[in-house]
Amino acid sequence: MKEREYIHGYTEEEQNRLIDQGEILSEFVFDRLDFTRCRRLLDVGCGVGAQTAILLRDYPQLQVTGLEIESKQIQKAEAFLSSLDYAKNRYELIHGNASDEKIPVKNDYDAVLFIWVLEHVTEPMAVLRNVQKFVRQGGKVFAVEVFHSSLQLFPDCPNAMEFWQKSIEYQKSIDGDANIGHRMGNLFYDAGYTDIKISPYPMQFGKYDRERRAKMLDYWHNLMASAVPNMLKAGFTSETLWNKAEQEMMDLKDNDDAVFYYSFVTVEATVPKKN
Repeated sequence: MKEREYIHGYTEEEQNRLIDQGEILSEFVFDRLDFTRCRRLLDVGCGVGAQTAILLRDYPQLQVTGLEIESKQIQKAEAFLSSLDYAKNRYELIHGNASDEKIPVKNDYDAVLFIWVLEHVTEPMAVLRNVQKFVRQGGKVFAVEVFHSSLQLFPDCPNAMEFWQKSIEYQKSIDGDANIGHRMGNLFYDAGYTDIKISPYPMQFGKYDRERRAKMLDYWHNLMASAVPNMLKAGFTSETLWNKAEQEMMDLKDNDDAVFYYSFVTVEATVPKKN
């Protein structure tokens, strides 16, 4: 299977960043997700297993199947999850495309989960329709997605924001959508789901929450930096712009008046009755 172009790439450094990302963002990502009644979960686009590991840790009753299109990520996920004692015999990994109608996935899952996945998918509608057949009657599909245009920084960081906008444009050029969060409800509706619940999740941190602000600014700096090599190669940024943007992000970390704001979107929906 051909390696899909991915804004952050597949280096070992990036794979480790994804594992760190899972832990850093877990308090927000999983805040509105509840799998206490779920026994079998399909984690679509599981990547390096970062979210899978958190699910297995926090929900001891879960059996998780990770589905991932990129073989390098599957290999990293297997190495990572096999090192966790609590994950033993509670997961399986499948290499495949979630839009493939012939993919060998069972059809008895209680729920399907997407975390930061549909933003990278060329045809998210095809994926949302196809995964319905993997879920039992009345089962749920959950998605957590980005809305990158919601990012706001104070004081103004013109170079960082210019770089961020160019990263949005680059992702679009490789058939992704860094703003998919604000249209998730429409996608789920058009894919035939029912009981659709949309929950924007704003994160805003200032001097009143210095610890989280510092953590998020550091995370966002690393997130931006991870896109630089591919953006440079594709001509969507320059070393000069990135150096200025990086300096602004560093300055924010040292400014006690700094404010960070970003909002992602969580979706919960029910799989329609099967004919």
